This record gives sequence, structure tokens and C-alpha cells, in this order.
Amino acid sequence: MRVRRPLKLLFYCNVLIVGLLLGYKAYLNLVLSDFEAEHTSQVETIQARLAGRESFSFAVVGNINNSIGIFERRIIPLLNDSGVDFMVSAGNAVSGGGEDKYRALHGSLGHLRIPYLLTFAAHEYEEFGSYRFYEHFGPHFFSFRAGARRFIFLDSTGKTPWRWQILWLKELLGQEDAQQIFLFTGKPLLSDEPLAGAVEAQDYLQPTAFRDALLELIDR
Repeated sequence: MRVRRPLKLLFYCNVLIVGLLLGYKAYLNLVLSDFEAEHTSQVETIQARLAGRESFSFAVVGNINNSIGIFERRIIPLLNDSGVDFMVSAGNAVSGGGEDKYRALHGSLGHLRIPYLLTFAAHEYEEFGSYRFYEHFGPHFFSFRAGARRFIFLDSTGKTPWRWQILWLKELLGQEDAQQIFLFTGKPLLSDEPLAGAVEAQDYLQPTAFRDALLELIDR
């Protein structure tokens, strides 16, 4: 009896944990409002804002995942009062690819009074996050035109083959007459400068062939 009672208690604890997890998942999917293809409406709003304008401004933020609470309480009010036309996340806006992380981010972004766009990066990709990003926000790499400007977002995670992205980018730029082109990727490009401090090669866009091909296109 002394052996069976701890085992029985352990069994009920496991049942309780499973029940809580299932309940939390049901809460995420049924109670919280659903959202999909958010980038569609965000791009349309940006295009409307920039139509016919000679000048504009936007803010670039990175690693929101470090503290979504600070971002919501301190950074978002600054962005709302700054006068910028829209915000771009350079990647790692979520702390992981779980559904709860994406919904928490979406809730925080809902406090913005300006449109926003997200770059698909490492934290968006992990824990099956690539599917959630595609469902909730849109393609992992994309481009759009706003006025006389072209905005391009690339996938730096390896989820999308880099050769396909380069081919797509060549065709896109080959017929482009935009006055300005803005390109975003979740990892920085590295030319011939030596690595500084604790920065390692994998912290830059990989593989090297992808980086070199991209730099060549930029130099044209």
C-alpha cells in the first residue's frame, strides 16, 4: 500500500498537468481572438500612408523577445508619439515559436497606432513557429511597393532555400524602378571585416554563398 499510494498520487498529478495543458490550448484557440495574414492589412495601410508622399519615416526594432512587457509598456508609447509612419521588426519578435508566444506578441502589437511588419527570423522559426508565422502573418519572405519605394523581407533561417530567394530577388530587381529599396533580413550581412568581440560567424547571414550572392546584388 505504501508503494501504490505514491504511484497513484503521481498518476493523478500527471492527469492534472495534461488537463491543464489541454485547457490552456483550448483557451488559446477558442477564447482568444484568432488572426491570420496580418501582414496583408498592414501592407495595405502602409501603401495608403505613403501614396503620393515624397518623404516618410519608419522605426526598426530588434529582439522584442528580450522583454515583451517592456516593449508594450515603454517602447510602444514612444513609437505612437514619435510621428513615424510604421514600424519594422528586424527579427526575433517572439521568444519562441509556440502559439502562446505568437498570441502574446499579437496582443502587444495591438497597442500600436501605426502599422507594423515582422521579419521572419530564428525565434519565429523554432518550435514549429514557421507554420504559425505563415498562418498568422504571411509568407516567410515577401516584397511590396509603397509609392516610389520597394520593401523586401528575406528569410534568414534556412526554412526557404536561399537559392530560390536569390532567383526571386534577381527577377524582382531586374524590373524594378523604385527610387529607394529597403531590404530586411533576420541576420546581418558580413563583408570582409574581422569578427568583433564575442560575435561568431553563425551570428551573420548563412551560408556564406547566400551572403555573397546577396552582397553582389546589392552592389549592382
